[in-house]
Amino acid sequence: MKKFLIPLITLVISLAFLSAPAFAEDFYSQLSVGKPEIHGNLAVYPIYLPKGGEKIGDILTMSEAIESGQFNITELSEGASVNLLEVNNDTGKHVILLAGEIIRGAKQDRIISFDVVVPPGGICYVDVFCVEAGRWTEVSAEFSYKEEIAPSIIRYSAQKKMDQSAVWSDVSSVNEGVGVYSTSGTLTASYSDEEFLEQVEEYKKAFEDLVDDKEVVGVIVVSEGSIQAGDIFANHDLFKKVWTRLLTSYSMDGVLSSGLGEVPSASEMEEYLAQLGDADQEELFDDGTQNRASLTKGAMSAYELEFENKKVHLNVY
Repeated sequence: MKKFLIPLITLVISLAFLSAPAFAEDFYSQLSVGKPEIHGNLAVYPIYLPKGGEKIGDILTMSEAIESGQFNITELSEGASVNLLEVNNDTGKHVILLAGEIIRGAKQDRIISFDVVVPPGGICYVDVFCVEAGRWTEVSAEFSYKEEIAPSIIRYSAQKKMDQSAVWSDVSSVNEGVGVYSTSGTLTASYSDEEFLEQVEEYKKAFEDLVDDKEVVGVIVVSEGSIQAGDIFANHDLFKKVWTRLLTSYSMDGVLSSGLGEVPSASEMEEYLAQLGDADQEELFDDGTQNRASLTKGAMSAYELEFENKKVHLNVY
């Protein structure tokens, strides 16, 4: 059986800043931003690409892969590790895992640390962060996935801070904000509080139709006067597949937010995003097939994933 190594947090390929962005400049020039939809503490801006973006081949999402019965995630077979898991992909297709996706079970609930495309045909290893500090007891042989993505504060900590203690601290903050308590401290406790979820559903209903426009490839979410999160994909089809789980994450942000704050115009947001076209880039990983990098420009941070020289996902904070 083939084994592939997806990069570990500690094995950052390059810390050198590069002058040119991994996303081609024409990608930024084609992006356009629509008028924000506003509900409660959130302003959500639709992001458009002509004709709904660029096709990137047949890539499965995690839920599609698991439903096939030919994809599973487990603790390491040669001894469990908090921040590394084993993935077996026998689907015959590539599978995209998104930063912040929550997987439950095994010895601890975890989240995926960074965007990554898992190759077919063998075992590989992926970076994760624990979101259940008080458990190290196996409850299942494999992890389950309920199409959940962590709130933005936790996704940001995983990618920007790359620190387990910071992730645990943010998990505690979210649970405290929701008003839930778990003996194991798991983040998933917040996904079972009925009163909180009722408020989350109100936000979801306000924004769920944004995905209906076939040229929409992502959104930028503003709260408390600043960008809380943004997810822009290569095309509408991929965005649509993951929209519901992302919307739940954003809606949790809205419920937990202290207020809406200033709302930039669509043109101001478009100008802001365009700055990423000449942002400083730090290459995090490049194996010749996929490339992951961070972009920084002023107060903006972004994380991009390219696969086979095509833009797949841009995560903005």
